This record gives sequence, C-alpha cells and structure tokens, in this order.
Amino acid sequence: MEILGISPQLLGSQLLIGLINGSFYAILSLGLAIIFGLLNIINFAHGAQYMLGAFVAWIALTKFAIGYWAALLLAPMIVGLLGIVLERTMLRRLYQLDHLYGLLLTFGIVLLIRPAGLFGRAA
Repeated sequence: MEILGISPQLLGSQLLIGLINGSFYAILSLGLAIIFGLLNIINFAHGAQYMLGAFVAWIALTKFAIGYWAALLLAPMIVGLLGIVLERTMLRRLYQLDHLYGLLLTFGIVLLIRPAGLFGRAA
C-alpha cells in the first residue's frame, strides 16, 4: 500500500525527520528570542561557548584526571565565568548602540575562540 506513491515506512521516516528538524529550529529561534529579549543583544557566541564547555570538560577528564561528575560541574562554571567576563568587559558597552554592533562583536568572539585550536582547524 502506497500513499502518494511513497511507501508508508519512507513517509513515516520523512515525517519524523521533518518533526525533528522543525523542533530543532523552534528551540533555536526561541533561545535567540529569549536572549535578545533579555539582553537586547544578538549573541552568536553561544554555540562557541557551549563547545568551549565541552572542551573544558574533555580537558579536565583527560589531562587533569578529574572525575566525570566533577568535570561536568566544573566546565559550566568555567565557561560561565568567561561569559560573565565577556559581558562585563565587552557586551555591556553595546546595550545602547545599534544591534548590529552586538552581532558583529559576538561573531568576532566566535572567530577568536574557534581558531584557538579548540575546535579543529580554522577555515
């Protein structure tokens, strides 16, 4: 039995992939909307900071032999402190300016974090 010339298994898998992608985009847009609503800054550095947290946890596990749960608690604290420093030193000065400046600054922060050897080769 086919629906619109597509087998039910293929149609079900395509619907599931569509729902997964749609929910990912919805969560992404909600996160950006909440951050923009609270800080009045479009922050593109969230992904880089998230990956920095994963890198800090990995370094804590492999290089410093810290336990898994301790590394899981330590990594967000370190990245959170870095986020506080970035907000206090850089982002706070942009609250009164046009939103484009915040977008450019946070994109520049991503460009500084990524080539630092943390996330592979710089493009």
